[in-house]
Formats: sequence, structure tokens, C-alpha cells
Amino acid sequence: MLYQQMQLGVPALWIQTKDFVRVSELITKFSSREYYTMHQGLFSKYVDNVWKPVLVSMNDPEGNNIEVTTSNIPVAVNYLRNLSNTVPVSFLYYSLEQAEKTAVEIAGLASELSFAYRNSFMTDDISKMPFQIIIISSHVCPEEYKFLYVFIENSYPSYEDLVEIVNHMHSSTNGEIVDLENCKEIARAGLGLDEFSFINYCLLSVLDDGKIDSEYVYKSKMANVKKNGILEIVKPKISFGSIGGLDNIKQVIERNVYFWRNPEEAEKYGISPIRRMLVVGVPGTGKSAICEATANALNLDLARTGVSQVMNSYIGQSEANMRAVFQQIKIMAPLCVWIDEFGRDLSGGASSSHVDGGTTDRVHAEFLTGIQELPENVFLMCAANQIENLRPEMLRAERFDKIFFVGLPAFSERVAILKIYLSEKDFNYQSLAQATKYFTGAEIRSLIKNVKFDIVSAYHRNITTDDILSYIPSVRNILWKKDKEMVKNLYRLAYEQWDWASAEQLGEIDDILNERKQSFEPWEVKI
Repeated sequence: MLYQQMQLGVPALWIQTKDFVRVSELITKFSSREYYTMHQGLFSKYVDNVWKPVLVSMNDPEGNNIEVTTSNIPVAVNYLRNLSNTVPVSFLYYSLEQAEKTAVEIAGLASELSFAYRNSFMTDDISKMPFQIIIISSHVCPEEYKFLYVFIENSYPSYEDLVEIVNHMHSSTNGEIVDLENCKEIARAGLGLDEFSFINYCLLSVLDDGKIDSEYVYKSKMANVKKNGILEIVKPKISFGSIGGLDNIKQVIERNVYFWRNPEEAEKYGISPIRRMLVVGVPGTGKSAICEATANALNLDLARTGVSQVMNSYIGQSEANMRAVFQQIKIMAPLCVWIDEFGRDLSGGASSSHVDGGTTDRVHAEFLTGIQELPENVFLMCAANQIENLRPEMLRAERFDKIFFVGLPAFSERVAILKIYLSEKDFNYQSLAQATKYFTGAEIRSLIKNVKFDIVSAYHRNITTDDILSYIPSVRNILWKKDKEMVKNLYRLAYEQWDWASAEQLGEIDDILNERKQSFEPWEVKI
């Protein structure tokens, strides 16, 4: 896109990047233009791969016309205006200042260039084409000034760029610090880093170990990504084997893994692998665990984020954060992306010009654009508890390939969950499963944890079935007692609209909606 915009000669480009040197080299490789900038304080032209000061005509105190160098930007701009050259010209303007200040300073010039550009187009007179200004900034162009620029995000080097850097390190050191067969692995580990950070981590790895270690680069990158607070990337540890029940969604994902890894097979049968999935359901029923297990099954890193993590008090920063999240995801793909609290954070119910200046609406729009533009090697999973306020466009056809509902664990699923958390055979799992009816998986886990602590710490023995049963009347199922109608409404909606993550949960829907009473008999703790 960058070269196309330069070839068109659009009057003003705004490139957001931290790699000023790399981007400058990238721009100046486009040989169909002449390039000028302020280099080391002087107005300079790019000649033979170096910046050389330009001599401009000025009058001395005696009125004589002389040619001198200049550090005055208005003088440089005037020189470019009067440049009678058939070769198109670009002026590179570097900015480390806040975006608002840069935008205000350049707005007049950008507007003037846009007017001249339109005039050249409407009169079919190429001689009226103005010079082009390219702002290279570490900040995003402010929303209120974006209409003046073509905005390009070019923050990170590509995989091919990183391979080239590692190959250079290999050849320049005669293979002393990096083995040729590891170059691609190191490059993959560095995806998502700017050029300077990647080189820096590689060299720090050499200081630490004598060689460039891909694991060192990867861990350093993860620490760097986590530090910004809007995207966390982890190696998934949960597998489907450690999740009780949910047979339907497990089968769908496991079948999908085959076509994900064998796209030629999917193409052969004319199908597309699932890439966008929404998991809706009762809190504490394993939605987050499903997301992590899916990443594990796909052998992908798991990138976790949420809309609440990108919200910022500065005008325009929340939208910029959301764009940064999706840009980071694209660069670091392939990935499994998990967006938690999807229903709460993207309901849009509390956003307006009167409430938050429309910030949530704009973040919402950036999110929709972001997921629409995700590459095919990104698997998106969203987990939601509250979906009643979600806008229709969030749930429209093809926004998600599948929408699954996760309800309260069915009887056999409670048996499976109890076996995971107890891991011993000498328990009456049937009695425990019956007694924990209407419990979520999280509540069952909390129950077992509390019983173990209380009994073991007080009596220094292992727990029994009777111990657990005696605790149930005191803890019960808090979610069911507190939000029974919310749970029932989710079941009704799921029955009408969504796929079920569990065939057994669907089979027990009448029991949930009819709310059959269950009595709990107190059990005596046997010491």
C-alpha cells in the first residue's frame, strides 16, 4: 500500500512506526521520486544513499543572491514549492512529539497540498502536482486530522525482514553467533517486535549464552508485549482431556483441527475451516477453558485481551489501542485470539456522545473492522456471559462461524468434573453428582478445594464422600440461587438460536426450565 500511495503522489501520508530508520530506507528504495528531509538540522536531499545538504537561494544583508544551507523549514517548504522538476518529490518529516502537536503544525501545509493535488487532477495538468509530505511518527494520527492524510500503520518488520536480519548476523560473524538452520525459528520468535528490539534481544541472547537463542527472543518479546497491558500471549496448558463433558464442542473443534492443518483437504471438499467462534453461557461453566484448550489443540499461542483493557481516558487513545491490538495480532500470527467478557465489554449500551463522547461506539467500530480483517491463520474465540445488550451486527450471519452455548453441567458431566478434581477412585461419584445439581464447574471446584482445606488442616486426613456431602448444604450453588432467571433465559435463547456445546445439557433443558425441587439432607462428618 505504501508504494502505491507514493506512486499516486497523494499529497500527505502519515506513517505510524517506531522503526524510523527502517521505514526511511523502505521509502527511499522507491526510485521514482526524489526525497528531501531535515537531516542533522539541515534541509537535505537523498543522493547516492546518503542525505546531502541542499543549497537554497537567499539574499544576504547587501541584497546579493547567494546559495546557502538552511535549517528553516518554511524556507525548505518554499524551495519544494518552486522546484521545477519533472521528477515527483517527497518530503520526509520526522516527529517524536505528541500527535496533536504535529498534526496542528502540519495541517495548513497538508491542506494546501491537498488543494493543489485536486486542482492538478481536475485540470488534467500534471505540472501542477504538488510535492508530497510523508510524516513519519511514533504516534497515531489524531482522528480529527485523519481526513487530511492517508494513514499507514507500518510498525513491525515482516517475517522475511527478520530472516534477512538473522542471515546478516550469521554471515557477518561467520556463523559464530547463529546457526543457519535456526534462522527461520529465530525470525518466527521475533514476529511482532520492531527492528531495534529484535536486534537488541538477539544480541542480549549472545551475551547471555554465546549464541542467538530463539527461546530467549520469544520470552523477551512476551515480556515486552505483556508490559503494554493490552495483549497477553501465553502458551496454552489446558487440554480437552482436562475439561469434563461438553462433547459437542470438543468434537467440532477436533474435527476442525484436521482441516485447519490441512487446508488443501478443506479446499478439495469445498469447505472452509472454522475460524471465528463465539461461546456464550453461564458464568463458571468452562468457556475460558474451552478457549485455551482450542489453542492447545491447534498448536497455537493464545493471545488474550478484552475491550476493557484497551479503554483509555485520553481522547482517541482507546481506538488507537484497539487498532494496536489487531495490528499486533496480524504481525504475530498464526495465533488463537481469546476475547473475554465479550458481551459485557461490547454491548455498546453505555456509549453515546452524552456519556463518554462516543468512545465506546468508536472502539466498537474498530473492533468490528479488526475482526473483519483478521488473516486466515488467526483463530478467534470470544467468550460471553451477557449478550442481551449486544448489537445485532455483532451476531449477524458470518460474523462468527459458530455460536455455542455452555450451560450448567449435566449429571454425567458433573461426575467427570468431580473425578478431575478428586482424582481418587474411592468416592461415591453418583451421590456427589446428584447432590451438586445446578452447580457450575467453578462452584464444584471451589467446593472440593474448601472441603480439602478444612478437613485436612483440622484433622490431618484425606477427605471422604461424606465430608463433601456435609458441606453442600452450606455452600450450595450461589449462581443458580442468585441469577436463576438469567440462566433460564440463556437456555431459552440457546434452544432457539445456537448450537449446544453439550448434547447432555440439551437433554436436561426441561429439568432446568421446570426447576424441579431438590432436597439436601444434612450429612454427619465422620472423623
